Amino acid sequence: MDIPKDYFDFVYSIYGIGWTTDLDGTFQKIASYLKKDGIFIFSWHHTLNYCIAWSCDERKDVIENDTLVMNKSYFDESYFRMPVDGSEILLCNRKISTYVNALAKAGFVIEQMVEQTDDATLQTEGDISAKAKKAKMLPISVLFKARKL
Repeated sequence: MDIPKDYFDFVYSIYGIGWTTDLDGTFQKIASYLKKDGIFIFSWHHTLNYCIAWSCDERKDVIENDTLVMNKSYFDESYFRMPVDGSEILLCNRKISTYVNALAKAGFVIEQMVEQTDDATLQTEGDISAKAKKAKMLPISVLFKARKL
């Protein structure tokens, strides 16, 4: 691709980085496009989400007695198949440290990492959806802000 090197002040990726099969290479390319002190901001599903059991029949997370059921180790970074709208996608769950280390290797310093659920969801009571129950127990997404050194 003919993208100029050391050209951009900001690069954003909203729910895109998790699709890469070459995290180190992707971060290195992004770093090459940014000026010194350029900012890279990206978000993805929080890595704990892929550890939660999923009912394909019911199309929802498995929650028993208001407790999320885990069926995959957080440390398992192998690729897995996930059903989506009558088809399947192939994903890799990466640990937070994998993202941190890949950013450092590409020449970034992390300025901020955000993993939270909105206050309205946290305050919700009573009969709530499985997704809201999950969001009250763990962050749905994670966001990184990193600066190129």
